[in-house]
Amino acid sequence: MNTPPAPVSDAPQPDAIIMQLLFSKMVFFSFASIARLGIADHMSESPRDIEDIARDSATHASALYRVLRMLAGFGVFQEGPARHFALSPAGQLLQTRHPRTMRDMVIMFADDWQIRSYAQMEECIRTGTDGVTLEFGKHAFDLFLDIPDQAANFHRAMTSFSGAAAAALLEVADFARFRRLADCGGGHGMLLSRLLQRFPGLHGVLYDLPEVVAGAPAAGHFHGAEERVAFEAGSFFERVPEGCDAYLMKHIIHDWDDESGRRILALMREQLVKAAPVAGRVFLCEMVVPDSPGPAPSKLLDIEMLVCTRGGKERTAGEFATLFAAAGLKLVGITPTQSPVCLIEASVA
Repeated sequence: MNTPPAPVSDAPQPDAIIMQLLFSKMVFFSFASIARLGIADHMSESPRDIEDIARDSATHASALYRVLRMLAGFGVFQEGPARHFALSPAGQLLQTRHPRTMRDMVIMFADDWQIRSYAQMEECIRTGTDGVTLEFGKHAFDLFLDIPDQAANFHRAMTSFSGAAAAALLEVADFARFRRLADCGGGHGMLLSRLLQRFPGLHGVLYDLPEVVAGAPAAGHFHGAEERVAFEAGSFFERVPEGCDAYLMKHIIHDWDDESGRRILALMREQLVKAAPVAGRVFLCEMVVPDSPGPAPSKLLDIEMLVCTRGGKERTAGEFATLFAAAGLKLVGITPTQSPVCLIEASVA
Protein backbone atom coordinates (compact mmCIF):
# COMPACT_ATOMS: atom_id res chain seq x y z
CA MET A 1 0.00 0.00 0.00
CA ASN A 2 1.35 3.39 -0.99
CA THR A 3 1.73 6.03 1.74
CA PRO A 4 -0.09 9.27 0.83
CA PRO A 5 2.19 12.28 0.45
CA ALA A 6 2.43 14.64 3.38
CA PRO A 7 0.27 17.74 2.98
CA VAL A 8 2.05 20.79 1.66
CA SER A 9 1.92 23.70 4.08
CA ASP A 10 1.30 27.24 2.84
CA ALA A 11 3.22 28.61 5.82
CA PRO A 12 6.58 30.14 4.92
CA GLN A 13 9.67 28.18 5.84
CA PRO A 14 11.59 29.34 8.93
CA ASP A 15 14.58 30.55 6.93
CA ALA A 16 12.27 32.43 4.56
CA ILE A 17 10.74 34.28 7.52
CA ILE A 18 14.19 35.35 8.69
CA MET A 19 15.30 36.46 5.22
CA GLN A 20 12.07 38.39 4.68
CA LEU A 21 12.71 40.34 7.86
CA LEU A 22 16.33 41.01 6.89
CA PHE A 23 15.46 42.05 3.35
CA SER A 24 12.98 44.63 4.65
CA LYS A 25 16.03 46.91 4.89
CA MET A 26 16.34 46.93 1.10
CA VAL A 27 12.66 47.66 0.68
CA PHE A 28 12.58 50.53 3.18
CA PHE A 29 15.62 52.42 1.95
CA SER A 30 14.70 51.92 -1.70
CA PHE A 31 11.15 53.08 -1.08
CA ALA A 32 12.25 56.12 0.92
CA SER A 33 14.79 57.12 -1.73
CA ILE A 34 12.20 56.90 -4.49
CA ALA A 35 9.95 59.21 -2.47
CA ARG A 36 12.73 61.71 -1.77
CA LEU A 37 13.75 61.81 -5.43
CA GLY A 38 10.15 62.49 -6.46
CA ILE A 39 10.14 59.65 -8.99
CA ALA A 40 6.36 59.26 -8.88
CA ASP A 41 5.92 62.87 -10.01
CA HIS A 42 7.39 61.79 -13.36
CA MET A 43 5.04 58.82 -13.73
CA SER A 44 1.34 58.09 -14.15
CA GLU A 45 -1.04 55.15 -14.51
CA SER A 46 0.17 54.79 -18.11
CA PRO A 47 3.38 52.80 -18.64
CA ARG A 48 6.49 54.84 -19.34
CA ASP A 49 9.97 53.84 -20.49
CA ILE A 50 12.59 53.74 -17.76
CA GLU A 51 14.97 55.87 -19.82
CA ASP A 52 12.40 58.66 -20.00
CA ILE A 53 11.64 58.47 -16.27
CA ALA A 54 15.37 58.55 -15.45
CA ARG A 55 15.99 61.50 -17.78
CA ASP A 56 13.19 63.60 -16.28
CA SER A 57 14.12 62.73 -12.69
CA ALA A 58 17.88 63.17 -13.22
CA THR A 59 18.63 59.61 -12.07
CA HIS A 60 20.68 56.68 -13.38
CA ALA A 61 18.45 54.60 -15.65
CA SER A 62 19.93 51.20 -14.82
CA ALA A 63 19.94 51.78 -11.06
CA LEU A 64 16.41 53.20 -11.17
CA TYR A 65 15.21 50.21 -13.19
CA ARG A 66 16.55 47.75 -10.62
CA VAL A 67 14.83 49.59 -7.76
CA LEU A 68 11.47 50.00 -9.54
CA ARG A 69 11.57 46.35 -10.59
CA MET A 70 12.00 45.30 -6.98
CA LEU A 71 9.30 47.66 -5.62
CA ALA A 72 6.88 46.48 -8.30
CA GLY A 73 6.88 43.17 -6.46
CA PHE A 74 5.44 44.97 -3.45
CA GLY A 75 2.63 46.65 -5.37
CA VAL A 76 4.09 50.17 -5.49
CA PHE A 77 4.68 50.14 -9.26
CA GLN A 78 3.40 48.12 -12.18
CA GLU A 79 6.05 46.64 -14.46
CA GLY A 80 5.25 46.20 -18.13
CA PRO A 81 7.24 44.85 -21.05
CA ALA A 82 10.33 46.50 -22.49
CA ARG A 83 11.36 48.18 -19.19
CA HIS A 84 8.19 50.23 -18.87
CA PHE A 85 6.68 51.17 -15.48
CA ALA A 86 3.41 52.71 -14.31
CA LEU A 87 2.06 53.79 -10.94
CA SER A 88 -0.17 51.45 -9.00
CA PRO A 89 -2.87 52.99 -6.73
CA ALA A 90 -0.33 52.80 -3.89
CA GLY A 91 2.37 54.43 -6.00
CA GLN A 92 0.07 57.33 -6.81
CA LEU A 93 0.17 58.27 -3.11
CA LEU A 94 3.86 59.12 -3.60
CA GLN A 95 2.95 61.96 -5.96
CA THR A 96 3.45 65.38 -4.41
CA ARG A 97 0.14 66.81 -5.59
CA HIS A 98 -2.05 63.78 -4.93
CA PRO A 99 -4.92 64.85 -2.61
CA ARG A 100 -4.03 61.99 -0.25
CA THR A 101 -0.28 62.08 -0.72
CA MET A 102 1.86 60.14 1.72
CA ARG A 103 5.16 61.28 0.26
CA ASP A 104 5.87 63.57 3.23
CA MET A 105 5.31 60.68 5.62
CA VAL A 106 7.79 58.49 3.74
CA ILE A 107 10.37 61.28 3.66
CA MET A 108 10.02 61.90 7.40
CA PHE A 109 10.47 58.23 8.27
CA ALA A 110 13.85 58.27 6.52
CA ASP A 111 15.12 61.55 7.97
CA ASP A 112 18.49 61.50 9.70
CA TRP A 113 17.06 61.87 13.21
CA GLN A 114 14.89 58.81 12.67
CA ILE A 115 17.63 56.62 11.21
CA ARG A 116 20.10 57.52 13.93
CA SER A 117 17.52 56.93 16.66
CA TYR A 118 16.62 53.49 15.30
CA ALA A 119 20.31 52.59 15.24
CA GLN A 120 20.00 52.66 19.03
CA MET A 121 17.34 49.92 19.07
CA GLU A 122 19.55 47.44 20.89
CA GLU A 123 20.03 49.89 23.76
CA CYS A 124 16.31 50.74 23.70
CA ILE A 125 15.54 47.08 24.33
CA ARG A 126 18.34 46.72 26.87
CA THR A 127 17.51 49.82 28.93
CA GLY A 128 14.01 50.99 28.00
CA THR A 129 15.41 54.40 27.07
CA ASP A 130 14.20 55.92 23.82
CA GLY A 131 16.54 56.09 20.86
CA VAL A 132 16.29 59.87 20.46
CA THR A 133 17.56 60.47 23.98
CA LEU A 134 20.29 57.87 23.57
CA GLU A 135 21.49 59.39 20.30
CA PHE A 136 20.87 63.11 20.83
CA GLY A 137 20.49 63.53 24.59
CA LYS A 138 17.10 65.23 24.44
CA HIS A 139 13.40 64.68 23.75
CA ALA A 140 12.35 64.58 20.09
CA PHE A 141 10.29 67.76 20.38
CA ASP A 142 13.29 69.60 21.87
CA LEU A 143 15.51 68.17 19.14
CA PHE A 144 13.24 69.68 16.48
CA LEU A 145 14.41 73.15 17.54
CA ASP A 146 17.91 72.16 16.40
CA ILE A 147 16.85 70.61 13.07
CA PRO A 148 14.21 72.96 11.58
CA ASP A 149 14.29 71.37 8.12
CA GLN A 150 13.58 67.91 9.49
CA ALA A 151 11.03 69.38 11.91
CA ALA A 152 9.24 70.85 8.90
CA ASN A 153 9.23 67.39 7.31
CA PHE A 154 7.67 66.01 10.49
CA HIS A 155 4.89 68.62 10.54
CA ARG A 156 4.15 68.09 6.84
CA ALA A 157 3.95 64.35 7.46
CA MET A 158 1.55 64.86 10.37
CA THR A 159 -0.59 67.16 8.22
CA SER A 160 -0.88 64.59 5.44
CA PHE A 161 -1.65 61.88 7.98
CA SER A 162 -4.33 64.12 9.50
CA GLY A 163 -5.98 64.36 6.11
CA ALA A 164 -6.36 60.60 5.91
CA ALA A 165 -7.43 60.31 9.55
CA ALA A 166 -9.92 63.16 9.17
CA ALA A 167 -11.74 61.41 6.34
CA ALA A 168 -12.14 58.28 8.47
CA LEU A 169 -13.12 60.19 11.60
CA LEU A 170 -15.75 62.27 9.83
CA GLU A 171 -17.61 59.08 9.02
CA VAL A 172 -18.13 58.28 12.71
CA ALA A 173 -17.81 61.56 14.62
CA ASP A 174 -20.90 63.47 15.74
CA PHE A 175 -19.65 66.84 16.94
CA ALA A 176 -22.83 68.76 16.10
CA ARG A 177 -23.77 68.54 19.79
CA PHE A 178 -20.82 70.70 20.82
CA ARG A 179 -20.41 74.45 20.81
CA ARG A 180 -16.62 74.95 21.07
CA LEU A 181 -13.97 72.33 20.36
CA ALA A 182 -10.26 72.70 21.17
CA ASP A 183 -7.83 70.66 19.09
CA CYS A 184 -4.84 70.41 21.43
CA GLY A 185 -1.57 69.70 19.68
CA GLY A 186 -3.44 70.29 16.44
CA GLY A 187 -0.43 71.31 14.35
CA HIS A 188 -1.44 73.48 11.40
CA GLY A 189 -5.12 72.59 11.73
CA MET A 190 -5.85 70.06 9.01
CA LEU A 191 -8.12 67.92 11.20
CA LEU A 192 -9.85 70.82 12.93
CA SER A 193 -10.55 72.54 9.62
CA ARG A 194 -12.27 69.42 8.28
CA LEU A 195 -14.41 69.21 11.40
CA LEU A 196 -15.45 72.86 11.11
CA GLN A 197 -16.42 72.30 7.49
CA ARG A 198 -18.45 69.23 8.45
CA PHE A 199 -20.21 70.89 11.43
CA PRO A 200 -21.10 74.50 10.54
CA GLY A 201 -22.42 75.28 14.04
CA LEU A 202 -19.12 74.36 15.68
CA HIS A 203 -16.41 76.82 16.71
CA GLY A 204 -12.83 75.68 17.10
CA VAL A 205 -9.62 76.54 18.91
CA LEU A 206 -6.33 75.41 17.39
CA TYR A 207 -3.89 74.98 20.27
CA ASP A 208 -0.20 74.12 19.96
CA LEU A 209 3.27 75.42 20.78
CA PRO A 210 4.02 78.99 19.62
CA GLU A 211 6.40 77.94 16.86
CA VAL A 212 3.78 75.55 15.48
CA VAL A 213 0.72 77.80 15.71
CA ALA A 214 2.67 80.61 14.04
CA GLY A 215 2.61 78.69 10.78
CA ALA A 216 -1.04 77.62 10.95
CA PRO A 217 -2.78 80.65 9.36
CA ALA A 218 -0.47 80.57 6.34
CA ALA A 219 -1.21 76.87 5.82
CA GLY A 220 -4.63 77.94 4.57
CA HIS A 221 -6.69 75.04 5.91
CA PHE A 222 -9.49 77.20 7.34
CA HIS A 223 -10.75 78.78 4.14
CA GLY A 224 -14.45 79.51 4.63
CA ALA A 225 -14.28 78.96 8.39
CA GLU A 226 -11.99 81.82 9.40
CA GLU A 227 -14.66 83.40 11.60
CA ARG A 228 -15.12 80.19 13.59
CA VAL A 229 -11.52 79.40 14.52
CA ALA A 230 -9.20 80.92 17.12
CA PHE A 231 -5.46 80.30 17.35
CA GLU A 232 -3.90 79.88 20.79
CA ALA A 233 -0.30 79.16 21.68
CA GLY A 234 0.80 77.32 24.79
CA SER A 235 1.78 74.02 26.36
CA PHE A 236 -0.90 71.47 27.22
CA PHE A 237 1.22 70.54 30.24
CA GLU A 238 0.53 73.99 31.69
CA ARG A 239 -2.97 74.84 30.50
CA VAL A 240 -5.59 74.14 27.85
CA PRO A 241 -8.04 76.58 26.21
CA GLU A 242 -10.90 77.71 28.42
CA GLY A 243 -14.62 77.79 27.68
CA CYS A 244 -14.75 74.61 25.59
CA ASP A 245 -17.25 71.79 25.89
CA ALA A 246 -15.07 69.37 23.93
CA TYR A 247 -11.36 68.68 23.65
CA LEU A 248 -9.69 66.68 20.89
CA MET A 249 -6.20 65.22 20.59
CA LYS A 250 -5.01 63.20 17.60
CA HIS A 251 -1.96 61.03 18.20
CA ILE A 252 -0.86 63.14 21.17
CA ILE A 253 -1.39 60.97 24.22
CA HIS A 254 0.59 58.13 22.65
CA ASP A 255 3.66 60.40 22.65
CA TRP A 256 3.76 60.48 26.46
CA ASP A 257 4.04 58.21 29.48
CA ASP A 258 1.08 57.60 31.76
CA GLU A 259 1.89 60.36 34.24
CA SER A 260 2.32 62.95 31.48
CA GLY A 261 -0.90 61.79 29.85
CA ARG A 262 -2.72 62.04 33.16
CA ARG A 263 -1.53 65.64 33.63
CA ILE A 264 -2.81 66.66 30.18
CA LEU A 265 -6.18 64.97 30.65
CA ALA A 266 -6.59 66.37 34.17
CA LEU A 267 -6.26 69.92 32.81
CA MET A 268 -9.02 69.18 30.30
CA ARG A 269 -11.23 67.73 33.02
CA GLU A 270 -10.69 70.86 35.10
CA GLN A 271 -11.99 73.04 32.27
CA LEU A 272 -14.90 70.71 31.48
CA VAL A 273 -16.06 70.86 35.10
CA LYS A 274 -16.31 74.63 34.71
CA ALA A 275 -17.86 74.79 31.22
CA ALA A 276 -19.79 71.55 30.65
CA PRO A 277 -19.57 69.05 33.52
CA VAL A 278 -22.25 66.72 32.14
CA ALA A 279 -22.21 67.03 28.36
CA GLY A 280 -18.52 67.87 27.98
CA ARG A 281 -16.23 65.34 26.35
CA VAL A 282 -12.59 64.54 25.72
CA PHE A 283 -11.84 62.77 22.43
CA LEU A 284 -8.65 60.95 21.57
CA CYS A 285 -7.84 59.82 18.05
CA GLU A 286 -5.48 56.92 18.60
CA MET A 287 -4.83 53.36 17.57
CA VAL A 288 -5.96 50.78 20.12
CA VAL A 289 -3.84 47.70 20.74
CA PRO A 290 -6.00 44.56 20.58
CA ASP A 291 -5.89 42.18 23.52
CA SER A 292 -5.53 39.19 21.20
CA PRO A 293 -2.19 38.07 19.74
CA GLY A 294 -1.41 38.57 16.09
CA PRO A 295 -0.33 41.37 13.75
CA ALA A 296 -1.85 44.85 14.15
CA PRO A 297 -0.84 48.33 12.94
CA SER A 298 -0.93 49.55 16.55
CA LYS A 299 1.81 47.09 17.51
CA LEU A 300 4.05 48.47 14.78
CA LEU A 301 3.38 52.09 15.73
CA ASP A 302 4.12 51.13 19.34
CA ILE A 303 7.73 50.48 18.32
CA GLU A 304 7.93 54.00 16.87
CA MET A 305 6.85 55.24 20.29
CA LEU A 306 9.46 53.06 21.98
CA VAL A 307 12.28 54.48 19.86
CA CYS A 308 11.19 58.08 19.27
CA THR A 309 9.36 59.18 22.43
CA ARG A 310 10.24 59.28 26.09
CA GLY A 311 7.76 56.82 27.57
CA GLY A 312 5.15 57.03 24.84
CA LYS A 313 3.24 53.92 23.81
CA GLU A 314 0.14 52.59 22.12
CA ARG A 315 -2.49 51.42 24.62
CA THR A 316 -5.16 48.78 24.96
CA ALA A 317 -8.77 49.68 25.74
CA GLY A 318 -8.16 48.73 29.36
CA GLU A 319 -5.08 50.95 29.55
CA PHE A 320 -7.05 53.90 28.17
CA ALA A 321 -9.76 53.32 30.79
CA THR A 322 -7.14 53.27 33.55
CA LEU A 323 -5.48 56.44 32.24
CA PHE A 324 -8.82 58.29 32.09
CA ALA A 325 -9.71 57.19 35.61
CA ALA A 326 -6.40 58.53 36.94
CA ALA A 327 -7.33 61.94 35.50
CA GLY A 328 -10.88 61.97 36.90
CA LEU A 329 -12.49 60.95 33.63
CA LYS A 330 -14.30 57.82 32.53
CA LEU A 331 -14.20 55.96 29.25
CA VAL A 332 -17.51 56.36 27.39
CA GLY A 333 -16.70 54.33 24.30
CA ILE A 334 -14.29 53.44 21.52
CA THR A 335 -15.51 53.81 17.95
CA PRO A 336 -13.45 52.12 15.21
CA THR A 337 -13.04 53.78 11.82
CA GLN A 338 -12.14 52.57 8.34
CA SER A 339 -8.53 53.43 9.23
CA PRO A 340 -6.45 51.94 12.06
CA VAL A 341 -7.33 55.01 14.18
CA CYS A 342 -10.22 54.87 16.65
CA LEU A 343 -12.26 57.69 18.17
CA ILE A 344 -12.01 57.29 21.94
CA GLU A 345 -14.54 59.25 24.03
CA ALA A 346 -14.34 60.16 27.73
CA SER A 347 -16.50 62.25 30.08
CA VAL A 348 -16.10 63.72 33.53
CA ALA A 349 -16.28 60.88 36.08
